[in-house]
Amino acid sequence: MRKTLPAPDIQQEVLQLTKDLIRIPSTQSRPSDIHQCADFISQWLSENNITFDYYNIQNVPSITVLPTHGKTPVLLMSHFDVVEVENISLFSPEELNGSLFGRGAIDDKYAVALSLVLFKNHLNRLKQQGGVQKDMSFGLLLTGDEEVGGFNGVGAISKDIHTDFFITIDGGNPELIVNKEKGILQLILTTTGKAAHAARPWLGRNAFDILVNDYRKIQEIFNDQAPDHWHKTMVLSNCKAGNGSTNVVPDRAVATLDIRYTEHDDPDEILATIENAIQSDVTVKTKEPVFSSSPSPYIDLLVHHSGNARIGFEHGASDARFLSQRGIPGVICGAEGEMSLHTEEEHIVLSSMYDLYDRLDHFLLDITSTLQTDTLLTDACK
Repeated sequence: MRKTLPAPDIQQEVLQLTKDLIRIPSTQSRPSDIHQCADFISQWLSENNITFDYYNIQNVPSITVLPTHGKTPVLLMSHFDVVEVENISLFSPEELNGSLFGRGAIDDKYAVALSLVLFKNHLNRLKQQGGVQKDMSFGLLLTGDEEVGGFNGVGAISKDIHTDFFITIDGGNPELIVNKEKGILQLILTTTGKAAHAARPWLGRNAFDILVNDYRKIQEIFNDQAPDHWHKTMVLSNCKAGNGSTNVVPDRAVATLDIRYTEHDDPDEILATIENAIQSDVTVKTKEPVFSSSPSPYIDLLVHHSGNARIGFEHGASDARFLSQRGIPGVICGAEGEMSLHTEEEHIVLSSMYDLYDRLDHFLLDITSTLQTDTLLTDACK
């Protein structure tokens, strides 16, 4: 297996662009900064003579960079919004011991930078051969709301994009290409009791006691055990009882359950089982499908260019589910962040970022060659 790295000038360009993006604090609590990040990307594209489309859906900015409007053989997806942070210094990127630290370093500003530089360099190569942007073998979808569900980014825009294969650069690691992620079922439990003075609890009916009993019954439904944990799970992620008074039997309690399920589970069946087992009222807050890709020669080709990387699953969720619902094959892949995403130590191992660029570069060159010669994609794997 070939082991190379991109040229030093390409490495430096990806690194610098990642730093520039990290410096923009594009969290959901700062919508103007999310727009600033989108504007920065737009300006970069314009300066490099790249045609793009800018979207603003429900005040969520997104950008597509495609060969032709609404169509591309391969689609690379990444996002430029990041999770909230109290320590504002995390928006000042810092290199240390071969890693780049900062909010968004691994989730997901590096992926935006890497995708942009990839597109620019492939387009310039095509132009040298007499081609134009419509001859590109891949396009980009860059969005500003992945951290809050992606509904106005990938969820809205991807419906109008025709593609044969997608890669979400937002997860996995150099050793893992993800072809499955769990679905999400978030439920709100609301329990009603009877208020009374805390000195006379026998006159009331404690809603929290009822909720605790219901929770124990629900725990019995989620008793699966497997070494890889590829089974349904449940977490009580939020709970509140009463109105804040300390001398009152609470007459109301509310809890939120975060349930993750696999392709072997039926979310509606899980919901019905819970409703039949407990006294609390149940409201569905979120129901999102499993991401599961069908086999594809594109996956085989990506594995071919990814060393010893294996195909497997992750327990989280991503925007990949929106395209998977349409039956479009795809995967999630990424660089090495040493499980630091969403922490104050968020960072990316720079060598893995450059390696990922090289893998995708050669993968996309093979796609381009295949399209130009009109041969079967599987021949490119030989």
